[in-house]
Amino acid sequence: MEITTKKITSLKMEHITKRFPGVLASDDITMTVGEGEVLALVGENGAGKTTLMNILMGLYQPDEGRILINGEEVHFRSPNDAFAAGLGMVHQQYMLVPNMTVLENIALGYKQAWSFVKLDLAMVRERIDEVSKKYGLLVDPDAYIWQLSVGEQQRVELVKTLCLGARFLILDEPTSALTPQETDDLIVLLKRMSSELSIIFISHKLQEVKDLSDKIAILRHGAVVFEGNTNEHSPSDIAALMTGHEVELPLNEEAPCEGTSVLDIRNLNVKSDRGFLALKDLNLNIRGGEIIGLAGVSGNGQRELAEAINGLRKVEGGEIIFYGENIANKSPHYIIQAGMGYIPEERNTEGIVPSFSLKENLILKDTEREEFSKHSFLNNKAIDKNANDLRVKFDIRSPNVAVAAGSLSGGNIQKVILARELSRKPKFLIAVYPIRGLDLGAAEFIHKQLLEKRREGIGILLISEELDEILDLSDRVAVIFKGQIQKVLNRKDANRRSLGILMAGVKDDQTV
Repeated sequence: MEITTKKITSLKMEHITKRFPGVLASDDITMTVGEGEVLALVGENGAGKTTLMNILMGLYQPDEGRILINGEEVHFRSPNDAFAAGLGMVHQQYMLVPNMTVLENIALGYKQAWSFVKLDLAMVRERIDEVSKKYGLLVDPDAYIWQLSVGEQQRVELVKTLCLGARFLILDEPTSALTPQETDDLIVLLKRMSSELSIIFISHKLQEVKDLSDKIAILRHGAVVFEGNTNEHSPSDIAALMTGHEVELPLNEEAPCEGTSVLDIRNLNVKSDRGFLALKDLNLNIRGGEIIGLAGVSGNGQRELAEAINGLRKVEGGEIIFYGENIANKSPHYIIQAGMGYIPEERNTEGIVPSFSLKENLILKDTEREEFSKHSFLNNKAIDKNANDLRVKFDIRSPNVAVAAGSLSGGNIQKVILARELSRKPKFLIAVYPIRGLDLGAAEFIHKQLLEKRREGIGILLISEELDEILDLSDRVAVIFKGQIQKVLNRKDANRRSLGILMAGVKDDQTV
């Protein structure tokens, strides 16, 4: 049939089945979304949520089943067909070109602006401005993608999808990179938008599922195990249905740490990608066996701090004293060998080599170890054993250890990085959004792992915009604002209100 962009009053997926080698990714799935409805699609990492949506968007072809829009069967041979039908998807892994501007990225898919003679960038700019104002999604059209934080890139993806005329919106983990305030704003925005279009919303954050969705569908191992009205179930009910057991995130209830300083950051100055000082005379001290939570709104220097400590960004001034040695401007290799563990913000570009196998990614930092190589030849038997052991311990969902790491779901990629970093027995760990994109069951496991490392005497710098995660795990909480530490609070003095005030830049102790 000819695909049009008329209003979508109903969308139905009937008996969708999709197989990959060794994996039944979609198992006879039937699902319906009506006009103006918000359907939450939830499930554990690797349950098949993203695969199902990629089928809906024409990225994959189903082995069995069909898709109906307004009661008529459609065949999407590519995402262009889905776009033409009025479907738009904001992917968990951003579809942006880093070395192009926001304007240029959106222009790539904006066919109305293209002619045989030239590309009408003024038209694209006008469209961006129109969408930004209508939905309250402010973006800088002239900023390069590589200059933007993860949260800002997420906003660009949403603006791009809306600019292309989406009438049915699919959002794959849209809040995983956003601050609590940005998340609240997005929920309000999506509620408003649901009066004009239907939404499928994939998320692991169950309170957001409750706040936003009308209906809920739960996938487990590629099959729908539950469907119902969201308002009839609590977040804990949904978590239990997802995982098959009750989920309870652990708390740091240990006595205050009395260890010695292992990481002492003194008067640190670091520039951002745009050339201004992102960190200005920043000071922070972390002891062995304590978790310091770094709280702050995205873009206040968190990324620059993590990269400077790990030798990935030049230090303009100041010192980073690690176990008595200044490692400022040392190479990443030197810092790794010194015992630093690092869970980066960008898992797909900084955390793994997507084309390398799962087992290769698990030894990226250890190819020189005698266990894995001898006389420059890799010991494949040891590498396979290491990968299989970690795959089981960290519940990495993959058909085998030889698959390309980039082919895994986002949550499973995160597990690969965590498995590698935690198994290396680091002397110190910097964890940037360690549970981003993970389901509650996986988050419970990771938090237990971090607390176990703390008990082993390892110092941890936990960078997160999830205040609940910081409050649950931290011994002390440092609040960063415009590249400086506003204040460091003991666990007993930290709460959402006090942290929120400090994150906004207010230093008045009486206000806190």
